[in-house]
Amino acid sequence: MNATAVTKAEVRYLSLVRKEGGEPIIGIPYRPMSVDPDLVASFVLAVIIFENRQLKTFVKEGYVVVIEEGAYVVGLLIVDKVDDDEPYRQNLIKIVEKFEANYESLLTSWKGDIRPFREYALDILQVYPYRTFDLKMIPRLVSKSEATPDYQAIIPWSVGTTDEKLQTVLGYINGKRTIEEIMQQSEFEDSEIMAIMSMLDKYKWITLIRRLEDNSILIKINDPPMVLLGVYGDQLTKLVELCDGTRTLSEICELLPFNMEAVKTVANRLIDAGVLSYVDTSSIVERKMEV
Repeated sequence: MNATAVTKAEVRYLSLVRKEGGEPIIGIPYRPMSVDPDLVASFVLAVIIFENRQLKTFVKEGYVVVIEEGAYVVGLLIVDKVDDDEPYRQNLIKIVEKFEANYESLLTSWKGDIRPFREYALDILQVYPYRTFDLKMIPRLVSKSEATPDYQAIIPWSVGTTDEKLQTVLGYINGKRTIEEIMQQSEFEDSEIMAIMSMLDKYKWITLIRRLEDNSILIKINDPPMVLLGVYGDQLTKLVELCDGTRTLSEICELLPFNMEAVKTVANRLIDAGVLSYVDTSSIVERKMEV
């Protein structure tokens, strides 16, 4: 393929800050930055609030900082450098307007408690989720036995109505339904499901797997562990060796004395064990086109 790869600009940080006192109300770090986003926010507030100057956009070390003022808060959105920041600005305007409409009474009678505002992160993440997903992926809950300091971290936004929605979505996750099927069965908006899934993924409450299809293509990445060899014997070795990154699962099934369901069951065990991995079929098509 001769097409030039395009690097997508990423959202780095989004925050809402109270205009009158400069208190940060909500801040969502998305990705690492080479500058401290809090220092950037402090600079913006100093210019807007204390110097009473208008500031809509500025560039800092390759990042674009988009700024929008509401009646009560200032919204800051930091993204990778882009030629046109207008789509980001329009989204930030909507985020600020909806926030002020939802919480006007709390903002007008400010008491310094920012906890009631945390649930608004769900609205922000509907616009800019931590990441997007292939809807064919299957979320699977990380078991408590796997929990370590790196797993199932506390989700700071899981409060109020956001927590209620998150708990409902958790009830749909059974290791069999795809994200698309959860969207179809849930009463929530698709954007809410995607936002909640991005939270669960960010804080490592879930892992994501693909559903094995007859046309799935697998490739060996590690030798199978002895415990699986003891259970499945030589046929396991043969299955692993047949997964060479070119054959579909149905083609492999024809070479083994097992039906498709049996092959899928064993293949899923091998994927979970890190023995097999999926091959991106689009890359195979591209290679064939190049040839």
